[in-house]
Amino acid sequence: MTVVVFCHLPQQEDTFYLQYLASVILSTFFFVSGYLKKKNLTIKESAKKYGYALLIPYIIYNVIYYPYWAAKFYIDHGGIIWGDAVKPIVGTMLGQLNSNFSCELNGVTWFLIALFIMHILTDVLNKNKHGKTIMLILSVITIILYGANKYYHYAPYITYHGLIRCLCFFFMGNLFQQKGYLQTLNLRKDIAIGSFTLLLSLILFYWHINEDRFVFHIILYYVVNFVSVYAFIYLAKSLNHIKSRIITLISIGTMLIFGLHRMMIGVIDFGIEKNLHHTNIMYDWYECLILALVIEYALLPVIIYRSKYPILFGKDSRILTKIRIGG
Repeated sequence: MTVVVFCHLPQQEDTFYLQYLASVILSTFFFVSGYLKKKNLTIKESAKKYGYALLIPYIIYNVIYYPYWAAKFYIDHGGIIWGDAVKPIVGTMLGQLNSNFSCELNGVTWFLIALFIMHILTDVLNKNKHGKTIMLILSVITIILYGANKYYHYAPYITYHGLIRCLCFFFMGNLFQQKGYLQTLNLRKDIAIGSFTLLLSLILFYWHINEDRFVFHIILYYVVNFVSVYAFIYLAKSLNHIKSRIITLISIGTMLIFGLHRMMIGVIDFGIEKNLHHTNIMYDWYECLILALVIEYALLPVIIYRSKYPILFGKDSRILTKIRIGG
C-alpha cells in the first residue's frame, strides 16, 4: 500500500526504481486478492458479497472525490459549465471511462471494478469442470490483449487496461490457494527464495525496459511480475514473526488509503504550490517516502475507529455488530 501511494506522488518518472515498483506492485496485490478469496460461494452469494464490499465503496469514494475534482477544475479553468460537471459522473458510472462524453474521476478506484469482475468470473469458472483450462486460456488471451493495447493503444481505458494486465495473477493466486501452496514457514528458506527471486526480477526487469523487441519486452514483463510475486510473498513470509499494529492497520485500511490518497496528494501539492510558490512539483524519492507515510498515518484514526464507518471498508455494519455481540 505504501508503494502504491509512493508511486502516485509526482517525481521523475524515468528512474529505474520507480519503473520497477510501478510495474510489479499490482501483480502481488491481485495475486494476494485471489489467494485470499472466499471459497465455495454461489454466483448469487458472490455477487452480493463483492457487490457490497467493492461496488458500494467504489461509488462512495468517487462521491467523496467529486467536490475536490470540481474545486480543482474550477481553479484550473476559471469556471465550470454543466457539460464539464457531468463528465466525471458519467465516467464513474462507466468504470472511469475517458471519452468525448465522460472522464475519470477518482481513477485509482478502477481496481474495485476490476476486482469485482475477477471475483465473479473466478466463482463461475471454479464451478465449471473445465474451469482451470478456461482460466489458462483467458490468461493467455488477456496477456496478448495487454501487449496489443500497449503497442496500438486501442483502448485507453484504465479499468480495462488493469483488468487484462492483472487477471492472470488473480487466477494464479486463487489456484495457489486451492493447491495449499505458500502455507508453510521456514525462515532460512523463505529469506533465500525471497532474496534470490527479488534479485532475479530486478535483473530481468533491466532487460525488460528495452522495448526494441516488443514481443520479448511483453513476455519479460510477465516473467518479471511472476518472479516478483514470489519475491514479495516469500520475503513477507520471512517477516511473519514480526508483529506490528501499524502494519496491521495499514493493511486493514487498504481500501480507505486507495480511495483517498490521490485527493490527499492533490491537496498537499496545491498547498505547496500556493504557500511556497513552487510550480511543477517534483519530489525526491525520500520526500515521496515521507509523504506516503504521512498520508497513511493521517488516515490511521479513521482506520482505528473503522467500526463507526464500516461502509468505507466494504463491511456490513450488521455483520460487525453480530461479531461484536458473539465475541
